[in-house]
Amino acid sequence: MRLPSLRPHTATGKRLFLLVAFAQLAVPAWMVWRYEQVRSQGHEHRFRTAPVDPRDPLRGEHVVLDFEAANGRFELPPDWTGGALYAMLGLDSAGYATIERLSMDAPEGDHLKVTVVGWSVNDQDRTATRVELPFDRYYVEEGSGPQAEALLRPDRLEGAPSEAMPAHAVVRVLDGRAVLTDLVIGGRPLEAWLNDLQVR
Repeated sequence: MRLPSLRPHTATGKRLFLLVAFAQLAVPAWMVWRYEQVRSQGHEHRFRTAPVDPRDPLRGEHVVLDFEAANGRFELPPDWTGGALYAMLGLDSAGYATIERLSMDAPEGDHLKVTVVGWSVNDQDRTATRVELPFDRYYVEEGSGPQAEALLRPDRLEGAPSEAMPAHAVVRVLDGRAVLTDLVIGGRPLEAWLNDLQVR
């Protein structure tokens, strides 16, 4: 028994086939281009961070991060009833990123699209105390997650108690898009710490 051919037999079918094939290639290429554009042209911001959980088996090896800038007392726009908002970025006295204000329209300058955490909303004074940033994890090589998390805990490395080291994420921001490019712990990039551990 002869199976029917799956090849398009008409000019229209061929054009449709080529259009679908082009779209399947173009969309990932466009996403990569946008990602690289933010990495190369975005403005650098440093977000103070602390660890939460080093592993997520569904998404690979990474450190989940909690950002200081995501917590505060944010005034909600008068007409806001739900949905994403734009967060205007600023700097604190030490040069770390902060959220200056929330708005329903994209502001001039560096900004991010954020989600207000529902339980943090105070309907009485129209404020929120927590927002979700569009990034919360830094990926590392397979097997490095527990080591990366240990670097941020007081019992890091040799098991001797010590103060948790200060840490921040380096994030590039361009036109409301963000790419987390580095995680700096105790003044050194995470990759440098992990390389030292591998040498031992």
